[in-house]
Amino acid sequence: MRTLFASLVLLGCTTAFAGTPLPDAPHVVASGQGKVSVKPDSARVQFDFEQRAPRPLPAKQAVDAAVNRLLDGLHAYGVADDDIAASSLDASEDVDYDDEGKRTSNGFVASRSVTVLLEDIDRLNEFLDNGLASGAHGIGSVAFESSRKGALREEARKKAVADARAQAGEMATAFGARLGPVYSIGSINSRYENQYGATTLDRIEVTGSRIDPGRYVQPEVEYIESVNVVFELLR
Repeated sequence: MRTLFASLVLLGCTTAFAGTPLPDAPHVVASGQGKVSVKPDSARVQFDFEQRAPRPLPAKQAVDAAVNRLLDGLHAYGVADDDIAASSLDASEDVDYDDEGKRTSNGFVASRSVTVLLEDIDRLNEFLDNGLASGAHGIGSVAFESSRKGALREEARKKAVADARAQAGEMATAFGARLGPVYSIGSINSRYENQYGATTLDRIEVTGSRIDPGRYVQPEVEYIESVNVVFELLR
């Protein structure tokens, strides 16, 4: 009966956790997940800039000027230099070809993106308006974060470990065995999610001006950890 039990556990786990070290003795594999949800206290915003001109140099100069206007105003929001990432320049000619292969130039396009971490989240709407006013043609993304993400991930990881141990213990008891020591840890995975419900800030385009300031519902951010663990079974 014990031999049959060991074979069933080994057969089921080998398929689900390929590559995870498994013992020859009776064992059980459990997958645990831990999740911590909090209100964000910061936002990482990507501003996209694009300018067109008949020649590449004016296009570059125009997009650089717009980026510099944004950068010059960031310290007013308490943004540190280490929290700013300005991408390298991308400049190319916009060309169309007709059915006969005739080449038509639509001028040159220069583009850059700037990613900024805003820690004063209460000023988010004002911050977005300022970025667009500086010359950004769009907002590529708004990702909400927590300044405590390291501690929150650790808390979620502890919950994942406890969940895996609890599931393994329940399974062992159900088959009349006792949970033994950990044989191997197959993998530890991290995941981060914004929970908006029906509201999202995935992308904002410049479509016109607003008289009233926009209001955004702050989401909850979730830090999720998962772990696969192999436990030995005691008879």
